[in-house]
Amino acid sequence: MPVLETLTPALTGLMMLANAGCPAQGKVDVDVRLDKRDSAYITNLTSQQLTAKYGRDPDSTLSTDGHWMVSGVTVVSEGGLSAQTKMSFNVLPDYKNNSACLTVDKVEYTVQYAPKIFIAQDYKDMGCRYSATLMHEKRHVQTDVRTFSDFFPDMAKSIRDTVQRAGAQGPFPYAAAPDMQKRTMDQINTDLKPVFDRLVELRRKRQAEIDTEANYIRDTALCPGQFPKFDGAK
Repeated sequence: MPVLETLTPALTGLMMLANAGCPAQGKVDVDVRLDKRDSAYITNLTSQQLTAKYGRDPDSTLSTDGHWMVSGVTVVSEGGLSAQTKMSFNVLPDYKNNSACLTVDKVEYTVQYAPKIFIAQDYKDMGCRYSATLMHEKRHVQTDVRTFSDFFPDMAKSIRDTVQRAGAQGPFPYAAAPDMQKRTMDQINTDLKPVFDRLVELRRKRQAEIDTEANYIRDTALCPGQFPKFDGAK
């Protein structure tokens, strides 16, 4: 799974000590949200192909039938999970000294979730099996959405803590304002990475609770007699 694709390596620390001439960093407005993008279900790969491609992917959710072939999978490891940070700043210029101070006004942090759901081509003409597999994958997506939402408060707290630790920055040369803004964003994203790593760990745990042998057997039992040959034969 791509983790925080929008992050860049941390730069050398923030200018955390503000001169008395700079205003104090006030309360920052933080908005953490989910951008969920659905796409059409993909049915152009056979169960054998899905098994070969995603059977060992720790961040792809699997649905199998009684023969333990992959019949469906929800994939986020191909650009389906990333994050974007947007910020607005208050830049207070001192034209007399050609300097400026910087505080953070607002941070918008968006978790971008675009899962791809694959249903094995073998099931296209098996209405019950297709529906049962799709419902299984939808449970995975619902679990993802719940997991992301559970972490939003921790993400917001991380952002606020970083901004408050940095405080008001400056005075610095006015021309350095864009670089100081970038450094602030980089530090926020760097501090968020451990939170995102914990999210990934919990996501894997919760998804594994769906992909159990008991659930596979139950889903298979919903459609007695509907077992594809897994060799391309009709």
